[in-house]
Amino acid sequence: MYDKSLLTITIMAEEKNKSKTASPEPSTESKAVVKKITSEEVRDLVKKYIKADCDPDQIFQRAAQKLETYRNTTGKKELKKLDDDMKEIYDKSLILLGLDTHYALAETISERYRPLVIEVARQVEKEYGCTTPSEKILAETIAGAYGKIIEYSRHLNNFTRIEYLSNEKNGFYAMVSKEVDRAHRQLNAALTTLKMLKNPSLELNINAKTAFVAQNQNLVSNQNKPNETIDSK
Repeated sequence: MYDKSLLTITIMAEEKNKSKTASPEPSTESKAVVKKITSEEVRDLVKKYIKADCDPDQIFQRAAQKLETYRNTTGKKELKKLDDDMKEIYDKSLILLGLDTHYALAETISERYRPLVIEVARQVEKEYGCTTPSEKILAETIAGAYGKIIEYSRHLNNFTRIEYLSNEKNGFYAMVSKEVDRAHRQLNAALTTLKMLKNPSLELNINAKTAFVAQNQNLVSNQNKPNETIDSK
């Protein structure tokens, strides 16, 4: 689950650096006293050095190491083995970059429509200028919902050419219809949220002696008597 060699090398290097800056060598009696490692120190070591295989930093570090080894390898057998290892690592790397490549989104839909959802996500990002992770997630949600609408609608269209009906087919037809409606709601909700995020509504709080009310074309002045208005018509 984690890179033991990296952990060992890093801790040894840190301990070596600490020994260089430590105070002069203590007496023989003080050497016998061993300082216990506290739970807080263990917590800091784990957070700093131990990383799981699914950690993005760990995956990219392994990819860099494999690429460096691949560049320096000339034997065919060694290169073949490295090809298999690198394929697994780079597959994970592509998933990590899912918000930029949209490959992870493509795996949520059938193979036929994967190019479609990737292209739709990129077009939505271009249309609304999506740059932040939140905006990219909404663009992917829109593209994914659109892809499901197309895919489920295709299934519904196939029902128009069936020769007979059954309880099972009717149940499946009802399920697909609900999924189409759900995908439409997801698309509309995500699209509305993205529009609001890119173009937030303007709220004004005005405190003035004179205010202009556009709807009624009235001028309201605090200098007049209470409840008195001047009609501009």
